[in-house]
Amino acid sequence: MALSTTLNSTLGHIHIIIPQHYHRQPIVSRLISRYDLIINIASALLESHAKDDGLFNLEIQGVSQQIEASLSYLQELNVEIVELDFKSIVQENQDKFQILCTSHNFSDIIDGNEKKADSHVVKGQTSRAKFQVCIPKNYQSYPVIAGLVYCYGLTVNISGAVLDTNPENDGWFDLEVWGRRQQIVLGLRYLKELGLQIWL
Repeated sequence: MALSTTLNSTLGHIHIIIPQHYHRQPIVSRLISRYDLIINIASALLESHAKDDGLFNLEIQGVSQQIEASLSYLQELNVEIVELDFKSIVQENQDKFQILCTSHNFSDIIDGNEKKADSHVVKGQTSRAKFQVCIPKNYQSYPVIAGLVYCYGLTVNISGAVLDTNPENDGWFDLEVWGRRQQIVLGLRYLKELGLQIWL
């Protein structure tokens, strides 16, 4: 049903505070698309339409140089880095995070290597969709939202989120996604095929 995509070298977590004036910016999405990182959101608190800052605890896997560049990007935005812990990982743990990409939903698998969706493949104008998705406890160790960026080339902004560290509780995210219409359709299908509840 699914293919797994892994990155090597470095694994860690980062606790960041995103200022309220950046809530309309797809910061986490840019960390994935610009720096080729796999990011799993371990916990998050961001109230829609609130003036409070957003709190995100991110688990990150990627090449060390790209991680360093992503941290510089956050510092340029004055995103507060509360906690930072990275370490090199041994070979047997290099598949810590798996992005689940349903093989029949994207056309850019070449020689068995998964690549990010190419915007040239999908024709049409850029569209936007807003929806809420529930992340059940059995998927909280998988970077589901990162799959929208990595597999389907979508830009994803998290406009609201509640996900605590208790593995027994489900989490939910208010998402705004931008991309070609077909990319959005495939992204929504990807979430549905994972069995996730979506409210449009």
